[in-house]
Amino acid sequence: MKIKKGNYLVLIENGQLNTYSLDDKSIWEVGRSSKSNAPDIELHSATVSRKHGKFQNMDGIWFYLDYNSMNGTIYNHKHIDSGLKGRRKPIMLKYGDVFLFGGGKDEIISERTIWGLFAENDFSGEWRTEITKDMDQISLSCGSEKTTLVKPGKGTMIYSEQGIAIYMGDLTYLAGDMNMSCL
Repeated sequence: MKIKKGNYLVLIENGQLNTYSLDDKSIWEVGRSSKSNAPDIELHSATVSRKHGKFQNMDGIWFYLDYNSMNGTIYNHKHIDSGLKGRRKPIMLKYGDVFLFGGGKDEIISERTIWGLFAENDFSGEWRTEITKDMDQISLSCGSEKTTLVKPGKGTMIYSEQGIAIYMGDLTYLAGDMNMSCL
Protein backbone atom coordinates (compact mmCIF):
# COMPACT_ATOMS: atom_id res chain seq x y z
CA MET A 1 0.00 0.00 0.00
CA LYS A 2 1.35 3.41 -0.99
CA ILE A 3 0.40 6.27 1.31
CA LYS A 4 0.70 9.80 0.00
CA LYS A 5 2.01 12.33 2.53
CA GLY A 6 0.65 15.86 2.64
CA ASN A 7 -1.92 17.94 4.51
CA TYR A 8 -5.47 16.59 4.49
CA LEU A 9 -8.78 17.34 6.12
CA VAL A 10 -11.05 14.35 6.78
CA LEU A 11 -14.70 15.23 7.48
CA ILE A 12 -17.59 13.02 8.56
CA GLU A 13 -21.08 14.47 8.16
CA ASN A 14 -24.31 12.44 8.24
CA GLY A 15 -22.37 9.20 7.89
CA GLN A 16 -20.52 10.42 4.78
CA LEU A 17 -16.73 10.71 4.84
CA ASN A 18 -14.89 13.19 2.59
CA THR A 19 -11.16 13.90 2.32
CA TYR A 20 -9.78 17.25 1.12
CA SER A 21 -6.17 17.68 -0.03
CA LEU A 22 -5.42 21.03 1.60
CA ASP A 23 -2.18 21.41 -0.36
CA ASP A 24 -4.24 22.01 -3.52
CA LYS A 25 -4.72 25.66 -2.45
CA SER A 26 -3.62 27.98 0.37
CA ILE A 27 -7.03 29.02 1.75
CA TRP A 28 -10.12 26.85 2.26
CA GLU A 29 -13.30 28.60 3.39
CA VAL A 30 -15.64 26.40 5.47
CA GLY A 31 -19.38 26.90 5.82
CA ARG A 32 -22.89 26.33 4.60
CA SER A 33 -23.65 27.45 1.07
CA SER A 34 -26.29 29.99 0.15
CA LYS A 35 -27.06 32.20 -2.85
CA SER A 36 -24.41 34.66 -1.68
CA ASN A 37 -21.88 32.18 -0.25
CA ALA A 38 -20.05 29.31 -1.94
CA PRO A 39 -17.50 27.90 0.53
CA ASP A 40 -14.63 25.68 -0.62
CA ILE A 41 -15.65 23.07 1.95
CA GLU A 42 -19.42 22.93 1.97
CA LEU A 43 -21.06 21.66 5.14
CA HIS A 44 -24.79 20.96 5.17
CA SER A 45 -25.84 21.05 8.82
CA ALA A 46 -28.11 23.92 9.87
CA THR A 47 -25.90 24.31 12.98
CA VAL A 48 -22.97 25.44 10.82
CA SER A 49 -22.73 29.11 9.88
CA ARG A 50 -22.59 30.19 6.26
CA LYS A 51 -19.16 31.65 6.95
CA HIS A 52 -17.97 29.33 9.70
CA GLY A 53 -14.17 29.53 9.42
CA LYS A 54 -11.18 28.85 7.20
CA PHE A 55 -8.07 26.72 6.91
CA GLN A 56 -5.08 28.74 5.73
CA ASN A 57 -1.47 27.97 4.90
CA MET A 58 0.88 30.72 6.06
CA ASP A 59 4.53 30.19 5.15
CA GLY A 60 4.14 26.41 5.04
CA ILE A 61 2.23 26.15 8.33
CA TRP A 62 -1.50 25.38 8.43
CA PHE A 63 -3.85 27.38 10.66
CA TYR A 64 -7.57 27.31 11.38
CA LEU A 65 -9.42 30.60 11.98
CA ASP A 66 -12.95 30.41 13.35
CA TYR A 67 -15.21 33.29 12.32
CA ASN A 68 -16.88 33.38 15.76
CA SER A 69 -19.64 31.26 14.28
CA MET A 70 -22.97 31.06 16.10
CA ASN A 71 -22.74 27.36 17.06
CA GLY A 72 -18.98 27.36 17.25
CA THR A 73 -16.15 24.95 16.70
CA ILE A 74 -14.61 22.51 19.14
CA TYR A 75 -10.87 22.01 18.61
CA ASN A 76 -9.14 19.12 20.41
CA HIS A 77 -11.99 18.90 22.96
CA LYS A 78 -12.08 22.65 23.73
CA HIS A 79 -14.46 25.29 22.41
CA ILE A 80 -12.72 27.97 20.34
CA ASP A 81 -13.42 31.30 22.01
CA SER A 82 -12.94 34.63 20.30
CA GLY A 83 -9.79 36.56 21.05
CA LEU A 84 -9.41 39.93 22.70
CA LYS A 85 -12.27 42.27 21.69
CA GLY A 86 -13.82 39.55 19.52
CA ARG A 87 -10.77 39.10 17.29
CA ARG A 88 -10.21 35.86 15.42
CA LYS A 89 -7.43 33.74 16.90
CA PRO A 90 -5.49 31.63 14.41
CA ILE A 91 -4.83 28.11 15.67
CA MET A 92 -1.62 26.46 14.44
CA LEU A 93 -2.45 22.92 13.37
CA LYS A 94 -0.58 19.67 13.93
CA TYR A 95 -1.35 16.22 12.61
CA GLY A 96 -4.06 14.47 14.56
CA ASP A 97 -5.96 17.64 15.52
CA VAL A 98 -9.70 16.99 15.78
CA PHE A 99 -12.55 19.41 15.06
CA LEU A 100 -16.27 19.38 15.74
CA PHE A 101 -18.16 21.97 13.69
CA GLY A 102 -21.55 23.33 14.75
CA GLY A 103 -21.93 21.63 18.11
CA GLY A 104 -22.13 24.63 20.40
CA LYS A 105 -19.87 24.92 23.44
CA ASP A 106 -20.27 21.27 24.43
CA GLU A 107 -18.50 18.42 22.69
CA ILE A 108 -21.57 16.43 21.69
CA ILE A 109 -21.33 14.45 18.49
CA SER A 110 -24.71 14.04 16.83
CA GLU A 111 -26.25 13.95 13.37
CA ARG A 112 -26.20 17.75 13.41
CA THR A 113 -22.44 18.11 13.95
CA ILE A 114 -19.51 17.54 11.61
CA TRP A 115 -16.41 15.71 12.86
CA GLY A 116 -13.05 16.60 11.29
CA LEU A 117 -9.41 15.50 11.41
CA PHE A 118 -6.27 17.30 10.23
CA ALA A 119 -4.13 14.45 8.86
CA GLU A 120 -0.79 13.93 7.13
CA ASN A 121 -1.70 10.79 5.18
CA ASP A 122 -4.00 10.46 2.22
CA PHE A 123 -6.24 7.48 2.81
CA SER A 124 -8.93 8.85 0.47
CA GLY A 125 -9.13 5.81 -1.78
CA GLU A 126 -8.79 3.35 1.08
CA TRP A 127 -11.75 4.00 3.40
CA ARG A 128 -13.93 1.08 4.51
CA THR A 129 -16.78 1.04 6.99
CA GLU A 130 -17.73 -1.53 9.60
CA ILE A 131 -21.09 -1.60 11.35
CA THR A 132 -20.49 -1.19 15.08
CA LYS A 133 -24.01 -0.45 16.29
CA ASP A 134 -24.69 -1.84 19.80
CA MET A 135 -21.08 -3.06 20.22
CA ASP A 136 -19.56 -2.36 23.61
CA GLN A 137 -16.08 -3.49 22.68
CA ILE A 138 -14.02 -3.57 19.47
CA SER A 139 -10.44 -4.56 18.79
CA LEU A 140 -8.30 -2.66 16.30
CA SER A 141 -4.97 -3.77 14.89
CA CYS A 142 -2.43 -2.14 12.61
CA GLY A 143 0.65 -4.27 12.01
CA SER A 144 1.77 -5.62 15.39
CA GLU A 145 -0.04 -2.88 17.38
CA LYS A 146 -3.39 -3.84 18.92
CA THR A 147 -5.89 -1.64 20.73
CA THR A 148 -9.13 -2.64 22.41
CA LEU A 149 -11.79 0.01 22.85
CA VAL A 150 -14.33 -0.59 25.63
CA LYS A 151 -17.51 1.50 25.32
CA PRO A 152 -15.75 4.10 23.15
CA GLY A 153 -17.21 7.55 22.71
CA LYS A 154 -18.21 8.82 19.29
CA GLY A 155 -15.23 10.41 17.59
CA THR A 156 -12.70 8.07 19.20
CA MET A 157 -9.76 7.74 16.83
CA ILE A 158 -6.76 5.44 16.54
CA TYR A 159 -4.22 6.95 14.13
CA SER A 160 -0.82 5.77 12.91
CA GLU A 161 1.28 6.30 9.80
CA GLN A 162 0.01 3.02 8.37
CA GLY A 163 -3.68 3.15 9.26
CA ILE A 164 -6.56 4.88 10.96
CA ALA A 165 -9.84 3.97 12.66
CA ILE A 166 -12.57 6.46 13.55
CA TYR A 167 -15.37 5.15 15.77
CA MET A 168 -18.63 7.07 15.26
CA GLY A 169 -21.11 4.85 17.08
CA ASP A 170 -23.12 2.96 14.48
CA LEU A 171 -20.19 2.96 12.04
CA THR A 172 -16.42 2.74 12.31
CA TYR A 173 -14.33 4.08 9.44
CA LEU A 174 -11.08 2.24 8.66
CA ALA A 175 -8.25 3.01 6.26
CA GLY A 176 -4.77 1.81 5.47
CA ASP A 177 -3.55 -1.28 7.33
CA MET A 178 -6.07 -0.81 10.18
CA ASN A 179 -8.29 -3.83 10.83
CA MET A 180 -11.14 -4.40 13.25
CA SER A 181 -12.60 -7.38 15.02
CA CYS A 182 -15.54 -7.55 17.41
CA LEU A 183 -15.13 -9.00 20.88
